[in-house]
Amino acid sequence: MRWCSFTTTTTADGHARLGAVRDREEGTRVLDVAAWARSRDAETPPDLVDLVEASPATQERVTDLVRSAPEDGVGWIRVDEISYLPPIRTPNSLRDFLAFQDHVEGGAARRGRRVPEAWNRIPVYYKGNRRSIIGPDDEVLWPTYTDQLDYECEVAAVVGRGGRDVPVEEAGAYVFGYTIMNDWSARDIQKDEMSCWLGPAKAKDFATTLGPWVVTPDEWSPEADHVMTVTVDGEEWSRGSTAGRRWTFDEMLAWVSRDEDVWPTDVLGSGTFGGGCGLDVDRWIAPGQLVTLTVEGLGVVSNTVGPRRS
Repeated sequence: MRWCSFTTTTTADGHARLGAVRDREEGTRVLDVAAWARSRDAETPPDLVDLVEASPATQERVTDLVRSAPEDGVGWIRVDEISYLPPIRTPNSLRDFLAFQDHVEGGAARRGRRVPEAWNRIPVYYKGNRRSIIGPDDEVLWPTYTDQLDYECEVAAVVGRGGRDVPVEEAGAYVFGYTIMNDWSARDIQKDEMSCWLGPAKAKDFATTLGPWVVTPDEWSPEADHVMTVTVDGEEWSRGSTAGRRWTFDEMLAWVSRDEDVWPTDVLGSGTFGGGCGLDVDRWIAPGQLVTLTVEGLGVVSNTVGPRRS
Protein backbone atom coordinates (compact mmCIF):
# COMPACT_ATOMS: atom_id res chain seq x y z
CA MET A 1 0.00 0.00 0.00
CA ARG A 2 1.14 3.53 -0.77
CA TRP A 3 -0.22 5.98 1.80
CA CYS A 4 -0.01 9.77 1.45
CA SER A 5 -1.11 13.02 3.03
CA PHE A 6 -2.56 15.55 0.62
CA THR A 7 -4.68 18.61 0.11
CA THR A 8 -6.90 19.22 -2.88
CA THR A 9 -6.41 22.07 -5.32
CA THR A 10 -10.16 22.21 -5.99
CA THR A 11 -11.28 23.12 -2.47
CA ALA A 12 -10.19 25.94 -0.19
CA ASP A 13 -10.27 24.21 3.22
CA GLY A 14 -6.56 23.31 3.13
CA HIS A 15 -7.09 20.36 5.45
CA ALA A 16 -4.67 17.45 5.30
CA ARG A 17 -6.33 14.27 4.10
CA LEU A 18 -5.42 10.59 4.19
CA GLY A 19 -4.85 9.18 0.72
CA ALA A 20 -4.03 5.85 -0.89
CA VAL A 21 -2.15 5.95 -4.20
CA ARG A 22 -2.92 3.56 -7.03
CA ASP A 23 -1.60 3.38 -10.61
CA ARG A 24 -4.27 2.94 -13.25
CA GLU A 25 -4.24 2.74 -17.04
CA GLU A 26 -5.31 6.38 -17.37
CA GLY A 27 -2.70 7.51 -14.83
CA THR A 28 -2.06 7.64 -11.10
CA ARG A 29 -5.06 8.28 -8.87
CA VAL A 30 -5.35 9.08 -5.16
CA LEU A 31 -8.19 7.73 -3.08
CA ASP A 32 -9.64 10.19 -0.57
CA VAL A 33 -9.96 7.54 2.13
CA ALA A 34 -12.44 9.51 4.24
CA ALA A 35 -14.75 10.05 1.27
CA TRP A 36 -14.74 6.34 0.43
CA ALA A 37 -15.27 5.45 4.08
CA ARG A 38 -18.31 7.75 4.36
CA SER A 39 -19.89 6.01 1.37
CA ARG A 40 -19.53 2.75 3.31
CA ASP A 41 -20.75 4.20 6.64
CA ALA A 42 -17.27 3.62 8.04
CA GLU A 43 -14.83 5.78 9.95
CA THR A 44 -11.12 6.19 9.31
CA PRO A 45 -8.27 8.26 10.78
CA PRO A 46 -8.37 11.72 9.15
CA ASP A 47 -4.69 11.90 8.21
CA LEU A 48 -1.69 9.63 7.63
CA VAL A 49 -0.13 10.62 10.96
CA ASP A 50 -3.30 9.45 12.71
CA LEU A 51 -3.16 6.16 10.83
CA VAL A 52 0.49 5.57 11.77
CA GLU A 53 -0.36 6.28 15.41
CA ALA A 54 -3.42 4.02 15.36
CA SER A 55 -3.52 0.47 16.68
CA PRO A 56 -2.46 -2.41 14.41
CA ALA A 57 -6.11 -3.51 14.33
CA THR A 58 -7.20 -0.09 13.04
CA GLN A 59 -4.42 -0.04 10.48
CA GLU A 60 -5.50 -3.46 9.22
CA ARG A 61 -9.17 -2.44 9.08
CA VAL A 62 -8.42 0.73 7.07
CA THR A 63 -6.13 -1.19 4.72
CA ASP A 64 -8.88 -3.73 4.01
CA LEU A 65 -11.36 -0.90 3.44
CA VAL A 66 -9.08 0.78 0.89
CA ARG A 67 -8.38 -2.47 -0.91
CA SER A 68 -12.13 -2.94 -1.35
CA ALA A 69 -12.48 0.38 -3.22
CA PRO A 70 -13.39 -0.24 -6.88
CA GLU A 71 -11.55 1.80 -9.49
CA ASP A 72 -14.79 3.49 -10.55
CA GLY A 73 -15.97 4.06 -6.99
CA VAL A 74 -16.32 7.11 -4.76
CA GLY A 75 -13.32 9.18 -3.69
CA TRP A 76 -10.79 8.83 -6.52
CA ILE A 77 -8.96 12.05 -7.44
CA ARG A 78 -6.53 12.80 -10.28
CA VAL A 79 -3.02 13.75 -9.16
CA ASP A 80 -3.30 17.11 -10.93
CA GLU A 81 -6.09 17.96 -8.48
CA ILE A 82 -4.01 17.41 -5.33
CA SER A 83 -0.85 18.63 -3.63
CA TYR A 84 1.20 16.08 -1.72
CA LEU A 85 2.15 17.05 1.82
CA PRO A 86 5.06 15.51 3.69
CA PRO A 87 3.68 12.11 4.69
CA ILE A 88 4.89 12.71 8.26
CA ARG A 89 4.93 16.49 8.81
CA THR A 90 6.23 16.58 12.41
CA PRO A 91 7.77 13.24 13.35
CA ASN A 92 7.99 12.27 16.99
CA SER A 93 11.75 12.20 16.38
CA LEU A 94 14.17 12.37 13.44
CA ARG A 95 17.32 10.26 13.44
CA ASP A 96 19.66 9.98 10.48
CA PHE A 97 22.18 7.16 10.28
CA LEU A 98 25.46 6.58 8.47
CA ALA A 99 24.64 3.18 7.04
CA PHE A 100 26.34 2.99 3.62
CA GLN A 101 29.83 1.48 3.46
CA ASP A 102 30.96 3.30 0.31
CA HIS A 103 29.89 6.71 1.62
CA VAL A 104 31.78 6.18 4.87
CA GLU A 105 34.87 4.96 3.04
CA GLY A 106 34.75 7.99 0.74
CA GLY A 107 34.51 10.34 3.71
CA ALA A 108 37.46 8.65 5.39
CA ALA A 109 39.53 8.93 2.21
CA ARG A 110 38.82 12.68 1.95
CA ARG A 111 40.13 13.10 5.49
CA GLY A 112 43.15 10.89 4.89
CA ARG A 113 41.96 8.50 7.59
CA ARG A 114 40.61 5.01 8.03
CA VAL A 115 36.96 4.20 8.71
CA PRO A 116 36.53 4.45 12.51
CA GLU A 117 36.50 1.05 14.20
CA ALA A 118 33.32 1.97 16.08
CA TRP A 119 31.38 2.39 12.84
CA ASN A 120 31.42 -1.38 12.34
CA ARG A 121 30.25 -2.01 15.92
CA ILE A 122 27.27 0.33 16.25
CA PRO A 123 24.89 2.05 13.78
CA VAL A 124 25.69 5.70 14.55
CA TYR A 125 23.27 8.56 13.88
CA TYR A 126 22.58 12.21 14.59
CA LYS A 127 19.28 13.71 15.75
CA GLY A 128 17.72 16.21 13.34
CA ASN A 129 15.09 18.90 13.58
CA ARG A 130 11.71 17.17 13.51
CA ARG A 131 9.94 20.51 12.94
CA SER A 132 11.70 21.42 9.69
CA ILE A 133 10.17 18.75 7.45
CA ILE A 134 9.25 19.80 3.92
CA GLY A 135 7.42 17.87 1.23
CA PRO A 136 7.36 17.28 -2.49
CA ASP A 137 7.61 20.48 -4.57
CA ASP A 138 8.26 22.69 -1.53
CA GLU A 139 10.97 25.30 -1.94
CA VAL A 140 14.17 24.81 0.04
CA LEU A 141 15.04 28.09 1.74
CA TRP A 142 18.77 28.75 1.37
CA PRO A 143 20.17 29.31 4.89
CA THR A 144 21.76 32.72 5.39
CA TYR A 145 24.82 31.16 7.02
CA THR A 146 26.03 28.84 4.23
CA ASP A 147 27.72 29.05 0.85
CA GLN A 148 27.70 25.28 0.22
CA LEU A 149 24.19 23.86 0.09
CA ASP A 150 24.01 20.13 -0.64
CA TYR A 151 21.56 17.24 -1.00
CA GLU A 152 21.68 13.66 0.30
CA CYS A 153 19.61 10.92 -1.33
CA GLU A 154 18.31 8.53 1.32
CA VAL A 155 15.56 6.11 2.31
CA ALA A 156 13.73 6.58 5.63
CA ALA A 157 11.75 4.12 7.73
CA VAL A 158 8.63 5.35 9.53
CA VAL A 159 8.03 3.61 12.84
CA GLY A 160 4.45 2.41 13.35
CA ARG A 161 4.58 0.75 16.79
CA GLY A 162 5.97 1.78 20.13
CA GLY A 163 8.44 -0.39 21.98
CA ARG A 164 11.63 -0.69 23.98
CA ASP A 165 14.54 -3.15 23.77
CA VAL A 166 13.21 -4.48 20.46
CA PRO A 167 15.12 -7.59 19.28
CA VAL A 168 16.63 -7.31 15.81
CA GLU A 169 14.61 -10.30 14.60
CA GLU A 170 11.36 -8.55 15.61
CA ALA A 171 12.22 -5.00 14.54
CA GLY A 172 10.69 -5.28 11.06
CA ALA A 173 7.23 -5.56 12.60
CA TYR A 174 7.67 -2.08 14.09
CA VAL A 175 8.09 -0.37 10.70
CA PHE A 176 4.95 1.13 9.19
CA GLY A 177 6.63 1.84 5.86
CA TYR A 178 9.37 3.53 3.86
CA THR A 179 9.72 6.87 2.10
CA ILE A 180 12.33 8.97 0.28
CA MET A 181 14.38 11.40 2.35
CA ASN A 182 16.56 14.31 1.27
CA ASP A 183 18.90 15.31 4.09
CA TRP A 184 19.73 18.87 3.03
CA SER A 185 23.15 19.91 4.28
CA ALA A 186 25.15 23.13 4.73
CA ARG A 187 28.59 21.63 4.17
CA ASP A 188 30.76 24.56 5.24
CA ILE A 189 28.92 24.86 8.56
CA GLN A 190 28.97 21.09 8.98
CA LYS A 191 32.77 21.14 8.64
CA ASP A 192 33.02 23.86 11.30
CA GLU A 193 30.65 22.12 13.69
CA MET A 194 32.32 18.73 13.46
CA SER A 195 35.81 20.21 13.80
CA CYS A 196 34.66 21.00 17.35
CA TRP A 197 33.81 17.30 17.92
CA LEU A 198 30.08 17.89 18.01
CA GLY A 199 27.23 17.96 15.53
CA PRO A 200 25.98 18.21 12.90
CA ALA A 201 23.30 20.67 14.01
CA LYS A 202 22.72 23.95 12.13
CA ALA A 203 24.28 22.22 9.14
CA LYS A 204 21.23 19.96 8.90
CA ASP A 205 18.40 21.45 10.92
CA PHE A 206 17.00 23.88 8.36
CA ALA A 207 15.25 21.36 6.07
CA THR A 208 14.61 17.65 5.52
CA THR A 209 12.42 16.42 2.66
CA LEU A 210 10.13 13.40 3.07
CA GLY A 211 7.81 12.03 0.41
CA PRO A 212 5.94 11.65 -1.76
CA TRP A 213 4.25 8.83 0.15
CA VAL A 214 4.95 5.91 2.50
CA VAL A 215 5.12 2.40 1.04
CA THR A 216 4.31 -0.47 3.38
CA PRO A 217 6.79 -3.33 3.90
CA ASP A 218 4.59 -5.86 2.12
CA GLU A 219 5.16 -3.90 -1.11
CA TRP A 220 8.75 -2.64 -0.67
CA SER A 221 11.73 -4.26 1.05
CA PRO A 222 14.84 -2.20 1.86
CA GLU A 223 16.94 -5.35 1.67
CA ALA A 224 16.36 -5.71 -2.09
CA ASP A 225 18.53 -3.94 -4.67
CA HIS A 226 16.69 -0.70 -5.58
CA VAL A 227 18.30 1.92 -7.81
CA MET A 228 18.66 5.41 -6.30
CA THR A 229 19.34 8.46 -8.49
CA VAL A 230 19.61 12.23 -8.20
CA THR A 231 19.17 14.71 -11.03
CA VAL A 232 19.79 18.44 -10.87
CA ASP A 233 17.89 20.40 -13.52
CA GLY A 234 17.43 17.10 -15.35
CA GLU A 235 21.13 16.13 -15.37
CA GLU A 236 22.07 13.00 -13.46
CA TRP A 237 24.55 13.76 -10.69
CA SER A 238 24.27 10.65 -8.51
CA ARG A 239 23.43 6.97 -8.93
CA GLY A 240 23.59 4.15 -6.40
CA SER A 241 21.65 1.34 -4.80
CA THR A 242 19.98 0.46 -1.53
CA ALA A 243 22.06 -2.73 -1.55
CA GLY A 244 25.17 -0.87 -0.37
CA ARG A 245 24.12 -0.51 3.27
CA ARG A 246 26.25 -2.03 6.01
CA TRP A 247 23.46 -1.56 8.58
CA THR A 248 19.87 -2.74 8.07
CA PHE A 249 16.82 -0.82 9.27
CA ASP A 250 16.08 -3.69 11.66
CA GLU A 251 19.51 -3.22 13.23
CA MET A 252 19.08 0.55 13.36
CA LEU A 253 15.67 0.34 15.05
CA ALA A 254 16.86 -2.28 17.53
CA TRP A 255 19.84 -0.10 18.49
CA VAL A 256 17.68 3.03 18.95
CA SER A 257 15.31 1.07 21.19
CA ARG A 258 18.08 -0.17 23.49
CA ASP A 259 17.08 1.14 26.94
CA GLU A 260 14.82 3.79 25.40
CA ASP A 261 11.42 3.92 23.74
CA VAL A 262 10.63 4.16 20.05
CA TRP A 263 7.29 5.72 19.12
CA PRO A 264 4.95 5.82 16.12
CA THR A 265 6.02 8.46 13.55
CA ASP A 266 9.70 8.23 14.57
CA VAL A 267 11.72 8.59 11.35
CA LEU A 268 14.98 6.70 10.79
CA GLY A 269 17.05 7.86 7.81
CA SER A 270 19.57 5.57 6.15
CA GLY A 271 22.19 8.14 5.25
CA THR A 272 23.25 8.41 1.63
CA PHE A 273 25.16 6.03 -0.62
CA GLY A 274 28.65 6.68 -1.94
CA GLY A 275 28.25 9.41 -4.56
CA GLY A 276 24.76 10.23 -3.29
CA CYS A 277 25.52 13.86 -2.45
CA GLY A 278 27.30 16.79 -4.05
CA LEU A 279 30.16 16.50 -1.57
CA ASP A 280 30.93 13.00 -2.85
CA VAL A 281 30.89 14.02 -6.52
CA ASP A 282 32.52 17.43 -5.97
CA ARG A 283 29.62 19.45 -7.37
CA TRP A 284 27.55 22.09 -5.61
CA ILE A 285 23.94 23.03 -6.23
CA ALA A 286 23.03 26.63 -6.98
CA PRO A 287 19.99 28.81 -6.24
CA GLY A 288 17.03 28.12 -8.49
CA GLN A 289 18.01 24.55 -9.37
CA LEU A 290 15.56 21.65 -9.25
CA VAL A 291 16.85 18.65 -7.27
CA THR A 292 15.01 15.37 -7.94
CA LEU A 293 15.49 12.15 -5.99
CA THR A 294 14.21 8.84 -7.37
CA VAL A 295 14.23 5.55 -5.50
CA GLU A 296 13.02 2.52 -7.39
CA GLY A 297 9.69 1.43 -5.94
CA LEU A 298 9.37 4.45 -3.63
CA GLY A 299 8.70 7.15 -6.21
CA VAL A 300 10.10 10.57 -7.02
CA VAL A 301 10.46 13.71 -4.92
CA SER A 302 11.61 17.11 -6.19
CA ASN A 303 12.42 20.45 -4.57
CA THR A 304 13.52 23.76 -6.03
CA VAL A 305 16.33 25.54 -4.22
CA GLY A 306 15.46 29.10 -3.23
CA PRO A 307 17.60 32.20 -3.73
CA ARG A 308 20.53 33.07 -1.52
CA ARG A 309 19.49 35.17 1.46
CA SER A 310 21.62 37.55 3.47
